[in-house]
Amino acid sequence: MIRNLPAEWDLEADIVAIGSGIGGLAAAITARDCGASALVLERSNLVGGVTAYSMGEIWVAGNHHEAAMGIEDSAESGYRYLKRLAMEYGDDLMILNQVVHAAVALRYFEDKMGLRMSVIPHCPDYYYGHCENSVAMGRMLEPHPFPGRSLGEWQARTRLSPQVPYGMTHTDIAAAGGVANMAKWDFAIMAGRMEKDERCLGPGLAAYFVKGALDRDIPLHTGVNA
Repeated sequence: MIRNLPAEWDLEADIVAIGSGIGGLAAAITARDCGASALVLERSNLVGGVTAYSMGEIWVAGNHHEAAMGIEDSAESGYRYLKRLAMEYGDDLMILNQVVHAAVALRYFEDKMGLRMSVIPHCPDYYYGHCENSVAMGRMLEPHPFPGRSLGEWQARTRLSPQVPYGMTHTDIAAAGGVANMAKWDFAIMAGRMEKDERCLGPGLAAYFVKGALDRDIPLHTGVNA
């Protein structure tokens, strides 16, 4: 417990998000939507966090995108699948919370923030065919390309990744034979997207949430201005 509290604070908010990946940004955005004040603290000079270094995949059992494709799935099936993978080391309530609320959160951020996601084609659950309640496709989602220029002055301050081909979607990669078939990728697609700063994968996913925070005038305090 902090005992040497200052008489006055430089900044005050109902919700303080530590880090600017989608975890912190989602919390700040939801708080603002619910009428609370929020701010984000990021120690680096760029926002987007580890999310921007990722492949931008989100696992959501029983989501509405797979339902629209005619894929049968449910939160209950997702719960049983994760329980099996956890091998009795997982917390049942935490697993249940994840599978029940992930689909709700997905709908929320799509409706309220303009997030655009779609099913990654031909992307099965781990151990599909060897683990009950796994599915061949539908639970793994990826963001649609995000227009980086819409971030305004934050365009250059929102993290990209030197580790992932953020000018390509999973759909583009799969259509060319997958990650192991890089020689046959359509690099013209990548070049065109990078020229227009259309961000896919993790950088795209992070950018959607940065834009959501900016649209709500949530202060983003980085290492530059912290």
